[in-house]
Amino acid sequence: MKRRSFLGLLAAAPLAMAPARPATAAASPPVCVFSKHLQFLDYPALAKTCREIGLDGVDLTVRRGGHVLPERVAEDLPRAAEAIRAEGLDIPMITTRFQSGTDDDLEAVLRTASELGIKYFRIGGHRYDTNGDPLAQLKQVEADLRSLSALAEHYDMTAGYHNHSGSNYVGAPLWDLLRVYESVGSAHLGSNLDLGHATVEGAYGDWQITTRALAAHTRMVAVKDFVFDDRKPRWVPLGKGVVETTEMLRILRKAGFAGPISLHCEYRVASDAVMIEQLRRGVVTLREAMSRAGF
Repeated sequence: MKRRSFLGLLAAAPLAMAPARPATAAASPPVCVFSKHLQFLDYPALAKTCREIGLDGVDLTVRRGGHVLPERVAEDLPRAAEAIRAEGLDIPMITTRFQSGTDDDLEAVLRTASELGIKYFRIGGHRYDTNGDPLAQLKQVEADLRSLSALAEHYDMTAGYHNHSGSNYVGAPLWDLLRVYESVGSAHLGSNLDLGHATVEGAYGDWQITTRALAAHTRMVAVKDFVFDDRKPRWVPLGKGVVETTEMLRILRKAGFAGPISLHCEYRVASDAVMIEQLRRGVVTLREAMSRAGF
Protein backbone atom coordinates (compact mmCIF):
# COMPACT_ATOMS: atom_id res chain seq x y z
CA MET A 1 0.00 0.00 0.00
CA LYS A 2 1.41 3.36 -0.95
CA ARG A 3 2.07 5.78 1.92
CA ARG A 4 -0.19 8.51 0.52
CA SER A 5 -3.19 6.23 0.17
CA PHE A 6 -2.51 4.53 3.48
CA LEU A 7 -2.18 7.75 5.47
CA GLY A 8 -5.32 9.02 3.81
CA LEU A 9 -7.27 6.41 5.76
CA LEU A 10 -6.10 7.73 9.12
CA ALA A 11 -8.64 10.49 9.49
CA ALA A 12 -11.47 7.99 9.23
CA ALA A 13 -9.85 5.29 11.34
CA PRO A 14 -10.88 5.04 15.02
CA LEU A 15 -8.09 5.17 17.57
CA ALA A 16 -7.39 1.85 19.24
CA MET A 17 -6.61 2.25 22.91
CA ALA A 18 -3.68 0.26 24.27
CA PRO A 19 -4.84 -3.01 25.79
CA ALA A 20 -4.51 -3.69 29.48
CA ARG A 21 -1.14 -5.18 30.38
CA PRO A 22 -0.54 -8.11 32.71
CA ALA A 23 0.58 -7.57 36.29
CA THR A 24 3.78 -9.58 35.83
CA ALA A 25 6.01 -10.39 32.90
CA ALA A 26 5.87 -13.94 31.55
CA ALA A 27 9.59 -14.07 30.79
CA SER A 28 12.78 -12.15 31.38
CA PRO A 29 13.24 -9.35 28.82
CA PRO A 30 15.95 -9.95 26.19
CA VAL A 31 19.20 -8.10 26.91
CA CYS A 32 20.82 -6.47 23.91
CA VAL A 33 23.45 -3.82 23.20
CA PHE A 34 23.13 -0.54 21.34
CA SER A 35 25.26 -1.39 18.31
CA LYS A 36 26.55 2.19 18.00
CA HIS A 37 29.15 1.19 20.57
CA LEU A 38 30.39 -1.63 18.32
CA GLN A 39 30.28 0.25 15.04
CA PHE A 40 33.86 -0.87 14.32
CA LEU A 41 32.66 -4.48 13.82
CA ASP A 42 31.12 -5.96 10.68
CA TYR A 43 28.04 -8.17 10.93
CA PRO A 44 29.74 -11.54 11.63
CA ALA A 45 32.19 -10.02 14.14
CA LEU A 46 29.38 -8.06 15.80
CA ALA A 47 27.32 -11.22 16.20
CA LYS A 48 30.21 -13.27 17.56
CA THR A 49 31.24 -10.55 20.02
CA CYS A 50 27.70 -10.10 21.32
CA ARG A 51 27.38 -13.83 21.90
CA GLU A 52 30.73 -13.97 23.70
CA ILE A 53 29.88 -11.15 26.11
CA GLY A 54 26.63 -12.84 27.14
CA LEU A 55 23.94 -10.92 25.27
CA ASP A 56 20.63 -12.22 23.95
CA GLY A 57 20.67 -9.99 20.89
CA VAL A 58 21.52 -6.70 19.23
CA ASP A 59 19.82 -3.31 19.22
CA LEU A 60 20.90 -2.65 15.65
CA THR A 61 21.38 0.88 14.31
CA VAL A 62 19.38 1.43 11.10
CA ARG A 63 20.14 5.06 10.42
CA ARG A 64 22.64 7.33 8.75
CA GLY A 65 26.13 6.24 9.85
CA GLY A 66 24.76 3.07 11.45
CA HIS A 67 25.29 -0.62 10.84
CA VAL A 68 22.49 -0.51 8.27
CA LEU A 69 21.83 2.54 6.12
CA PRO A 70 18.09 3.17 5.63
CA GLU A 71 18.45 3.43 1.86
CA ARG A 72 20.11 -0.02 1.81
CA VAL A 73 17.80 -1.70 4.31
CA ALA A 74 16.37 -4.26 1.87
CA GLU A 75 19.88 -5.52 1.07
CA ASP A 76 21.74 -5.12 4.36
CA LEU A 77 19.25 -5.78 7.16
CA PRO A 78 18.70 -9.40 6.02
CA ARG A 79 22.48 -9.87 5.89
CA ALA A 80 22.85 -8.53 9.43
CA ALA A 81 19.97 -10.68 10.69
CA GLU A 82 21.43 -13.80 9.11
CA ALA A 83 24.84 -13.22 10.74
CA ILE A 84 23.37 -12.43 14.15
CA ARG A 85 20.94 -15.35 14.16
CA ALA A 86 23.71 -17.71 13.04
CA GLU A 87 25.30 -17.08 16.46
CA GLY A 88 22.08 -17.98 18.26
CA LEU A 89 21.14 -14.35 18.96
CA ASP A 90 18.32 -12.16 17.68
CA ILE A 91 17.49 -8.55 16.81
CA PRO A 92 14.82 -7.64 19.36
CA MET A 93 14.86 -3.99 18.23
CA ILE A 94 16.41 -1.55 15.79
CA THR A 95 17.34 2.07 16.43
CA THR A 96 16.21 4.65 13.89
CA ARG A 97 15.84 8.43 13.75
CA PHE A 98 12.32 8.49 12.32
CA GLN A 99 10.00 11.21 13.58
CA SER A 100 6.92 11.05 11.38
CA GLY A 101 4.94 8.71 9.15
CA THR A 102 6.02 10.73 6.11
CA ASP A 103 9.79 10.32 6.65
CA ASP A 104 11.86 9.01 3.75
CA ASP A 105 12.71 5.30 3.94
CA LEU A 106 10.38 4.67 6.89
CA GLU A 107 8.08 2.30 5.04
CA ALA A 108 10.97 0.38 3.47
CA VAL A 109 12.61 -0.05 6.89
CA LEU A 110 9.40 -1.22 8.57
CA ARG A 111 8.51 -3.56 5.72
CA THR A 112 11.94 -5.21 5.77
CA ALA A 113 12.14 -5.39 9.56
CA SER A 114 8.66 -6.85 9.77
CA GLU A 115 9.46 -9.50 7.18
CA LEU A 116 12.46 -10.47 9.31
CA GLY A 117 10.34 -10.79 12.45
CA ILE A 118 11.74 -7.71 14.20
CA LYS A 119 9.02 -6.25 16.45
CA TYR A 120 10.42 -3.05 17.99
CA PHE A 121 12.02 0.11 16.64
CA ARG A 122 13.32 3.16 18.45
CA ILE A 123 12.30 6.61 17.23
CA GLY A 124 12.68 10.19 18.41
CA GLY A 125 14.51 13.45 18.08
CA HIS A 126 11.88 16.21 18.24
CA ARG A 127 12.93 19.53 19.74
CA TYR A 128 10.96 22.45 21.14
CA ASP A 129 11.33 25.86 19.55
CA THR A 130 12.44 28.20 22.34
CA ASN A 131 10.28 31.00 20.94
CA GLY A 132 7.01 29.09 21.08
CA ASP A 133 4.56 27.55 23.53
CA PRO A 134 5.69 23.96 24.29
CA LEU A 135 2.11 22.73 24.66
CA ALA A 136 1.12 24.13 21.29
CA GLN A 137 4.20 22.60 19.67
CA LEU A 138 3.39 19.26 21.25
CA LYS A 139 0.30 19.09 19.03
CA GLN A 140 2.55 18.73 15.96
CA VAL A 141 4.61 16.05 17.69
CA GLU A 142 1.37 14.24 18.43
CA ALA A 143 0.34 14.43 14.78
CA ASP A 144 3.76 13.16 13.65
CA LEU A 145 3.65 10.21 16.03
CA ARG A 146 0.05 9.35 15.20
CA SER A 147 0.99 8.97 11.53
CA LEU A 148 4.09 6.98 12.43
CA SER A 149 2.23 4.66 14.79
CA ALA A 150 -0.34 3.95 12.08
CA LEU A 151 2.39 2.63 9.80
CA ALA A 152 3.86 0.68 12.72
CA GLU A 153 0.49 -0.97 13.23
CA HIS A 154 0.23 -1.74 9.51
CA TYR A 155 3.53 -3.63 9.69
CA ASP A 156 2.78 -5.17 13.13
CA MET A 157 5.66 -3.35 14.80
CA THR A 158 5.94 -1.13 17.88
CA ALA A 159 7.62 2.28 17.97
CA GLY A 160 9.35 3.47 21.13
CA TYR A 161 10.15 7.17 21.57
CA HIS A 162 13.59 7.64 23.12
CA ASN A 163 13.80 10.34 25.80
CA HIS A 164 16.91 12.53 26.05
CA SER A 165 17.87 14.92 28.82
CA GLY A 166 18.87 18.51 28.12
CA SER A 167 17.60 21.76 26.69
CA ASN A 168 14.48 21.73 24.54
CA TYR A 169 14.22 17.98 23.96
CA VAL A 170 10.70 16.69 23.59
CA GLY A 171 10.61 13.92 26.17
CA ALA A 172 13.14 15.40 28.58
CA PRO A 173 10.43 16.05 31.21
CA LEU A 174 8.62 12.80 30.24
CA TRP A 175 5.16 14.13 31.14
CA ASP A 176 4.98 15.55 27.60
CA LEU A 177 5.40 12.10 26.07
CA LEU A 178 2.82 10.69 28.46
CA ARG A 179 0.31 13.21 27.09
CA VAL A 180 1.17 12.14 23.54
CA TYR A 181 0.84 8.40 24.27
CA GLU A 182 -2.52 8.90 25.94
CA SER A 183 -3.78 11.12 23.12
CA VAL A 184 -2.63 8.84 20.28
CA GLY A 185 -3.91 5.79 22.13
CA SER A 186 -2.08 3.17 20.09
CA ALA A 187 -0.64 -0.09 21.36
CA HIS A 188 1.97 0.35 18.59
CA LEU A 189 3.45 3.52 20.12
CA GLY A 190 5.09 3.84 23.51
CA SER A 191 8.27 4.68 25.34
CA ASN A 192 11.81 3.54 24.75
CA LEU A 193 12.47 4.62 28.32
CA ASP A 194 16.06 5.70 28.88
CA LEU A 195 16.61 5.24 32.62
CA GLY A 196 19.76 7.35 32.58
CA HIS A 197 18.29 10.38 30.86
CA ALA A 198 15.11 10.09 32.97
CA THR A 199 17.27 10.26 36.11
CA VAL A 200 19.26 13.25 34.84
CA GLU A 201 16.04 15.23 34.70
CA GLY A 202 14.60 13.83 37.95
CA ALA A 203 17.37 12.46 40.16
CA TYR A 204 16.02 13.50 43.57
CA GLY A 205 12.72 11.67 43.42
CA ASP A 206 10.91 12.46 40.20
CA TRP A 207 12.37 9.31 38.60
CA GLN A 208 10.01 7.25 40.76
CA ILE A 209 6.94 9.22 39.69
CA THR A 210 7.76 9.31 35.99
CA THR A 211 8.72 5.63 35.87
CA ARG A 212 5.42 4.66 37.48
CA ALA A 213 3.48 7.02 35.22
CA LEU A 214 5.11 5.71 32.05
CA ALA A 215 5.35 2.05 33.05
CA ALA A 216 2.19 0.96 31.23
CA HIS A 217 3.40 2.75 28.09
CA THR A 218 6.99 1.46 28.18
CA ARG A 219 7.77 -0.93 25.33
CA MET A 220 11.61 -0.85 25.37
CA VAL A 221 14.23 0.24 27.90
CA ALA A 222 17.71 1.77 27.57
CA VAL A 223 20.12 1.54 30.50
CA LYS A 224 23.14 3.68 31.31
CA ASP A 225 24.61 5.37 34.38
CA PHE A 226 26.10 8.75 35.32
CA VAL A 227 27.28 11.06 38.10
CA PHE A 228 26.67 14.79 38.25
CA ASP A 229 29.61 17.01 37.31
CA ASP A 230 28.80 20.70 37.78
CA ARG A 231 25.07 20.03 37.28
CA LYS A 232 25.67 18.07 34.08
CA PRO A 233 25.76 14.29 33.64
CA ARG A 234 29.08 12.55 33.26
CA TRP A 235 28.45 9.03 32.01
CA VAL A 236 30.10 6.18 33.93
CA PRO A 237 29.94 2.36 33.91
CA LEU A 238 26.61 0.83 34.83
CA GLY A 239 26.33 0.50 38.60
CA LYS A 240 28.91 3.21 39.32
CA GLY A 241 26.56 6.18 39.21
CA VAL A 242 23.32 7.52 40.66
CA VAL A 243 20.75 5.74 38.47
CA GLU A 244 18.48 3.46 40.52
CA THR A 245 18.46 0.80 37.82
CA THR A 246 17.13 -2.02 40.00
CA GLU A 247 14.29 0.04 41.44
CA MET A 248 13.27 1.43 38.06
CA LEU A 249 13.26 -2.05 36.56
CA ARG A 250 11.22 -3.31 39.51
CA ILE A 251 8.55 -0.70 38.80
CA LEU A 252 8.47 -1.74 35.14
CA ARG A 253 8.31 -5.45 35.98
CA LYS A 254 5.31 -4.90 38.21
CA ALA A 255 3.58 -3.18 35.28
CA GLY A 256 4.21 -6.22 33.06
CA PHE A 257 7.15 -4.96 31.02
CA ALA A 258 8.69 -7.69 28.83
CA GLY A 259 10.27 -5.79 25.92
CA PRO A 260 13.97 -5.57 25.05
CA ILE A 261 16.50 -3.87 27.34
CA SER A 262 19.36 -2.15 25.52
CA LEU A 263 22.71 -1.59 27.22
CA HIS A 264 24.42 1.74 26.47
CA CYS A 265 28.03 2.77 27.16
CA GLU A 266 28.25 6.53 26.58
CA TYR A 267 31.58 7.26 28.29
CA ARG A 268 34.94 7.44 26.53
CA VAL A 269 37.18 4.38 26.51
CA ALA A 270 40.80 3.92 25.44
CA SER A 271 40.27 1.40 22.65
CA ASP A 272 37.84 -0.92 20.90
CA ALA A 273 39.06 -3.78 23.08
CA VAL A 274 38.31 -1.78 26.22
CA MET A 275 34.83 -1.01 24.90
CA ILE A 276 34.11 -4.72 24.47
CA GLU A 277 35.35 -5.43 28.01
CA GLN A 278 33.24 -2.61 29.44
CA LEU A 279 30.18 -3.99 27.71
CA ARG A 280 30.95 -7.46 29.05
CA ARG A 281 30.99 -6.07 32.58
CA GLY A 282 27.88 -4.06 31.88
CA VAL A 283 25.98 -7.19 30.85
CA VAL A 284 26.84 -8.84 34.19
CA THR A 285 25.79 -5.73 36.14
CA LEU A 286 22.55 -5.41 34.19
CA ARG A 287 21.57 -9.04 34.65
CA GLU A 288 22.24 -8.74 38.39
CA ALA A 289 19.99 -5.65 38.52
CA MET A 290 17.28 -7.48 36.58
CA SER A 291 17.46 -10.43 38.96
CA ARG A 292 17.13 -8.13 42.00
CA ALA A 293 14.17 -6.45 40.27
CA GLY A 294 12.42 -9.81 40.04
CA PHE A 295 12.98 -10.72 36.40
